[in-house]
Amino acid sequence: MARGERLELEPDEEILAVARASFRGAAATSTRATFALGSGRMRMRAFDVWHDAAIASGFPHVPPDMYVAVSPRRVLCGKRTVWGRAPARYSSAVDLGAVAQIAYTRHGLVTGVAFGFTHGAIVEVEAIRGRRLRHLVDVVADLIARK
Repeated sequence: MARGERLELEPDEEILAVARASFRGAAATSTRATFALGSGRMRMRAFDVWHDAAIASGFPHVPPDMYVAVSPRRVLCGKRTVWGRAPARYSSAVDLGAVAQIAYTRHGLVTGVAFGFTHGAIVEVEAIRGRRLRHLVDVVADLIARK
Protein backbone atom coordinates (compact mmCIF):
# COMPACT_ATOMS: atom_id res chain seq x y z
CA MET A 1 0.00 0.00 0.00
CA ALA A 2 1.37 3.41 -0.94
CA ARG A 3 1.84 6.00 1.77
CA GLY A 4 -1.05 8.48 1.76
CA GLU A 5 -3.48 5.98 0.24
CA ARG A 6 -6.69 5.47 2.21
CA LEU A 7 -7.85 2.06 3.43
CA GLU A 8 -11.40 0.96 2.95
CA LEU A 9 -13.06 -1.31 5.47
CA GLU A 10 -13.95 -4.68 4.06
CA PRO A 11 -17.73 -5.18 3.53
CA ASP A 12 -18.21 -7.29 6.67
CA GLU A 13 -15.59 -5.46 8.78
CA GLU A 14 -16.79 -3.22 11.60
CA ILE A 15 -14.93 -0.86 13.89
CA LEU A 16 -15.18 -2.12 17.48
CA ALA A 17 -13.33 0.71 19.27
CA VAL A 18 -11.70 4.03 18.38
CA ALA A 19 -9.38 6.24 20.43
CA ARG A 20 -7.16 9.27 20.01
CA ALA A 21 -3.46 8.74 20.68
CA SER A 22 -0.06 10.30 20.18
CA PHE A 23 3.44 8.93 19.89
CA ARG A 24 5.14 7.79 23.12
CA GLY A 25 6.68 10.81 24.81
CA ALA A 26 4.38 13.36 23.19
CA ALA A 27 3.02 14.69 26.48
CA ALA A 28 6.46 15.18 28.03
CA THR A 29 7.90 16.65 24.84
CA SER A 30 4.98 19.06 24.49
CA THR A 31 5.39 20.16 28.11
CA ARG A 32 9.13 20.78 27.70
CA ALA A 33 8.61 22.44 24.32
CA THR A 34 6.11 24.91 25.79
CA PHE A 35 8.99 26.73 27.48
CA ALA A 36 11.43 26.50 24.56
CA LEU A 37 11.89 28.35 21.32
CA GLY A 38 11.17 26.17 18.29
CA SER A 39 8.71 24.04 20.22
CA GLY A 40 7.14 22.60 17.05
CA ARG A 41 10.53 21.48 15.76
CA MET A 42 11.39 19.90 19.11
CA ARG A 43 8.15 17.90 19.09
CA MET A 44 8.63 16.79 15.46
CA ARG A 45 12.23 15.69 16.18
CA ALA A 46 10.95 13.53 19.06
CA PHE A 47 8.23 12.14 16.81
CA ASP A 48 10.70 11.34 14.01
CA VAL A 49 12.87 9.30 16.41
CA TRP A 50 9.82 7.42 17.71
CA HIS A 51 8.37 6.93 14.21
CA ASP A 52 11.59 5.48 12.76
CA ALA A 53 11.75 2.93 15.60
CA ALA A 54 8.01 2.16 15.34
CA ILE A 55 8.21 1.52 11.56
CA ALA A 56 11.24 -0.72 12.05
CA SER A 57 9.18 -2.66 14.62
CA GLY A 58 6.26 -3.30 12.27
CA PHE A 59 3.94 -0.47 13.30
CA PRO A 60 2.27 1.28 10.35
CA HIS A 61 3.00 4.84 9.18
CA VAL A 62 1.12 7.24 11.44
CA PRO A 63 0.95 10.99 12.11
CA PRO A 64 2.12 12.38 15.49
CA ASP A 65 -1.49 12.76 16.65
CA MET A 66 -3.58 9.88 15.42
CA TYR A 67 -6.73 7.89 15.78
CA VAL A 68 -6.31 4.18 16.49
CA ALA A 69 -9.22 1.88 15.69
CA VAL A 70 -9.67 -1.86 15.99
CA SER A 71 -11.74 -4.25 13.92
CA PRO A 72 -11.90 -8.03 14.37
CA ARG A 73 -9.07 -8.32 11.79
CA ARG A 74 -6.75 -5.34 12.20
CA VAL A 75 -5.58 -2.32 14.10
CA LEU A 76 -6.11 0.75 11.91
CA CYS A 77 -4.47 4.15 12.22
CA GLY A 78 -5.28 7.50 10.68
CA LYS A 79 -5.10 11.21 11.22
CA ARG A 80 -7.81 13.38 12.69
CA THR A 81 -10.15 15.27 10.44
CA VAL A 82 -9.93 19.05 10.27
CA TRP A 83 -12.59 19.20 12.98
CA GLY A 84 -10.71 16.74 15.23
CA ARG A 85 -13.02 13.81 14.60
CA ALA A 86 -12.13 10.20 13.80
CA PRO A 87 -11.38 9.62 10.11
CA ALA A 88 -13.93 8.02 7.81
CA ARG A 89 -11.07 6.12 6.16
CA TYR A 90 -7.82 5.06 7.77
CA SER A 91 -4.38 5.46 6.22
CA SER A 92 -2.56 2.41 7.63
CA ALA A 93 -3.16 -0.85 9.43
CA VAL A 94 -1.46 -3.81 11.00
CA ASP A 95 -2.97 -7.29 10.99
CA LEU A 96 -4.31 -8.28 14.41
CA GLY A 97 -2.46 -11.59 14.08
CA ALA A 98 0.84 -9.67 14.30
CA VAL A 99 -0.07 -8.37 17.78
CA ALA A 100 0.87 -10.88 20.48
CA GLN A 101 0.01 -8.73 23.51
CA ILE A 102 -1.30 -5.32 24.40
CA ALA A 103 -1.23 -3.57 27.75
CA TYR A 104 -1.80 -0.14 29.24
CA THR A 105 -0.60 1.76 32.25
CA ARG A 106 -1.61 5.09 33.72
CA HIS A 107 0.87 7.81 34.72
CA GLY A 108 -1.28 10.53 36.23
CA LEU A 109 -3.29 12.00 33.34
CA VAL A 110 -1.35 10.06 30.69
CA THR A 111 -2.31 6.53 29.62
CA GLY A 112 0.48 4.59 27.89
CA VAL A 113 -0.24 1.60 25.66
CA ALA A 114 2.30 -1.00 24.55
CA PHE A 115 1.71 -3.13 21.46
CA GLY A 116 3.79 -6.32 21.71
CA PHE A 117 4.30 -7.90 18.31
CA THR A 118 4.71 -11.61 17.62
CA HIS A 119 8.31 -11.05 16.44
CA GLY A 120 9.22 -9.50 19.82
CA ALA A 121 9.13 -5.76 19.10
CA ILE A 122 7.19 -3.33 21.29
CA VAL A 123 5.71 -0.01 20.18
CA GLU A 124 4.13 2.46 22.58
CA VAL A 125 1.55 5.21 22.11
CA GLU A 126 -0.11 7.43 24.70
CA ALA A 127 -3.09 9.64 25.35
CA ILE A 128 -4.03 12.23 27.93
CA ARG A 129 -7.18 11.14 29.74
CA GLY A 130 -7.08 7.82 27.92
CA ARG A 131 -10.40 6.22 28.86
CA ARG A 132 -11.19 5.38 25.22
CA LEU A 133 -7.65 4.15 24.65
CA ARG A 134 -7.96 1.82 27.66
CA HIS A 135 -11.26 0.52 26.24
CA LEU A 136 -9.52 -0.12 22.89
CA VAL A 137 -6.83 -2.11 24.72
CA ASP A 138 -9.49 -4.23 26.42
CA VAL A 139 -11.14 -4.95 23.04
CA VAL A 140 -7.81 -5.91 21.41
CA ALA A 141 -6.82 -8.09 24.38
CA ASP A 142 -10.17 -9.89 24.16
CA LEU A 143 -9.73 -10.47 20.40
CA ILE A 144 -6.19 -11.81 20.94
CA ALA A 145 -7.40 -14.14 23.71
CA ARG A 146 -10.06 -15.60 21.40
CA LYS A 147 -7.53 -16.60 18.74
